[in-house]
Amino acid sequence: MVAENFGSPWPVVGVIGLCLLGYILLERRRSPWIADNLDRSTRNVSTEVMAGCMDTVTVIMRAVGMAVVLCTEEGLHDYTGLALKHILVGHLVGQVATLAFSNYETPLCTPSIEVLPLIKAMQEQISLMAPEQNESVLASTILCSSCATLASGLALYLLGLSGMGSALRFVPFSVEVSVQAMLGLVLFGLGIEASCEVDILRLGHSGAISRGMGNVPDAFVDKIRNSAFGHAWQAELFTLFLDFNIFSLWAASFLCAAAIYFFTKYVKDSPFTIAAFTFLALGIFHGIRVASGISIQAAQQSKWLYPETEYFPLWKLYELETTKDIIWSAVFFNMDKILLSAFIISVVNIACQLAVTSTLLPPKVMGTSTFDYEMIVQGRSHILASLFFGFSADYGNDDTLVHRMVGGRFRLSMWAHVLTMALCVFFVDIPKNSLPYVPRFINGCIVLLASAELLVAGFVQGYSLLTRNEFIVVCMAAAATLLCGGQVQAGLLVGIFLAFADTIRNFTLALEQLPPARDEGGAKVFELPSYIFFATAPGITAAIREELQSRVVILDWEKVRGLDTKAAMEFAQLLDKEDTRPRGALVYCGLKGPCRPLLVKAEALPEEAGSMSNASYETARGGQRGSRSRRSTRLGVRSMHLLAEEAPSISWPLEVQGMLQAKDLARLLCEEQELKLMGRGNCAGQAASGFSAGDSAGT
Repeated sequence: MVAENFGSPWPVVGVIGLCLLGYILLERRRSPWIADNLDRSTRNVSTEVMAGCMDTVTVIMRAVGMAVVLCTEEGLHDYTGLALKHILVGHLVGQVATLAFSNYETPLCTPSIEVLPLIKAMQEQISLMAPEQNESVLASTILCSSCATLASGLALYLLGLSGMGSALRFVPFSVEVSVQAMLGLVLFGLGIEASCEVDILRLGHSGAISRGMGNVPDAFVDKIRNSAFGHAWQAELFTLFLDFNIFSLWAASFLCAAAIYFFTKYVKDSPFTIAAFTFLALGIFHGIRVASGISIQAAQQSKWLYPETEYFPLWKLYELETTKDIIWSAVFFNMDKILLSAFIISVVNIACQLAVTSTLLPPKVMGTSTFDYEMIVQGRSHILASLFFGFSADYGNDDTLVHRMVGGRFRLSMWAHVLTMALCVFFVDIPKNSLPYVPRFINGCIVLLASAELLVAGFVQGYSLLTRNEFIVVCMAAAATLLCGGQVQAGLLVGIFLAFADTIRNFTLALEQLPPARDEGGAKVFELPSYIFFATAPGITAAIREELQSRVVILDWEKVRGLDTKAAMEFAQLLDKEDTRPRGALVYCGLKGPCRPLLVKAEALPEEAGSMSNASYETARGGQRGSRSRRSTRLGVRSMHLLAEEAPSISWPLEVQGMLQAKDLARLLCEEQELKLMGRGNCAGQAASGFSAGDSAGT
């Protein structure tokens, strides 16, 4: 009878023995004296074990809610047990692997509810490929979920191995906030769906609300559908509020989630809140049910309770994944969602968590480790979990902090959690024995509570932290997700594009702000930045063109190490731009490295150093293979001068000073007459003298 209801006890005995053996071996690796570790860890054995058991309860409650969401489709409810085992096996394997390799004392992993919307979207795509084939749909969904776990593990391992964790700082913060906001919206829809089986993100697309369940007359719905301004989604949205059965189901979840959120925020933030709410809600609901004379079957028919499910032993999960009913092409059709899930798991979840672990959990209480090494650890744990067809389980600082608040300080508490979780996975069939007594609004409340945290982090905190443009990026990404029916990848593409566009704009504004031009005896000197690219060049040349009016403008290229082709073409426009305004002389100084060939190729400079006027420029342009440029051959300035490229170790002003010690006056070429500038003892006068004497001195 035990074997029939709960499975054989021998696998459990083996798991317990392996856990004890692993605990001894791993603690021996961390310290050569087992007795010291045991003495240190068992000072408060009861507190440690209680913390581990509380972690097990928390993880199971979250996993049950996720499994219910994955099996809300018609015909899939009987497979809730397999979906739950898929989630718990991933958590169990990932937690054991994390404990085996991590240098942290109490690293706690929990199922990644953030990727649940994407897994749900994969399942819907697979359902279209294999209609009315429930086992094939579930097996293919588990396969895609395991592939997402594997992809995230490989990404984590490679990021940690290559030491590229520091590159994460180049991801705009608005992208991270956008992901939180989008996932919060999708989880809100999943929470409503877990409560009343209505997919509010796709109203009007798939007949989300069943007419047979509602109390709203069909004539009223048809009237809205056929009205001048009515649409399918409007009719179903009205039904969501006007049908008392549907409204009461999701309203109970919403009110409970709001009450818990405000209680934890303004009254008491306790790790026991969720557990206390669960047991209290169970007692109140069944008390009201018994007092009202409502049977379990009646509550199940009215959708307040889940129907009974079948029992599936753990080996059924692997038997399901080895059958020929798997739709292998589903992996390729859902590759975009798999890669997006890997990005969310590896970058948004784990990398962002590990980046601040040393700040939230100091090494004296958590242990000493590095970001890259812990990324490798998480990569290994995800790879192992995927090999066991497990769901992703991510490390979280918040979960670890709660674990330590309860009393978990040492590895003993983590191994107590692993042991109790193994007992639940192998011994207890939670969907068969417990789920029919759990009201829908409890699981929906847990999902809505996770949604509330993400929505507050994305919109409320984002509004107070982000700039106006960054917050607009968050809102646009969230709007794209809603308009695409909850497709997070569409919103992410919009968010990434807008965020990087805003980043380039801000970066360009920062680089375009050149140091104020120095006024050197009538000449303006511009110190150019170290690199000039397509986005900054227009602003720089505009500032130069503004000063280039009947005066000398000197461009100091000494600090410039490179520029791209578009930037070189922008500088060429200084010469070719048709303009009726009077122009002065343009001087290039300190030009070296790869910059000059690009400027020469863009026809912004002559091939040889020296001075050039309009006539000489036209002559030089006319002798280039007998071809006429598409741009105007008229020089856009009075004259253009280029100092010799090769210079001694001193800077260009001192070079000019050494060349022209005997010069006191300078003559610059103008359009009709010479402009005389007095420049004794200053850089601009010395440079101008050099340009005037360029023909005789061979500058």
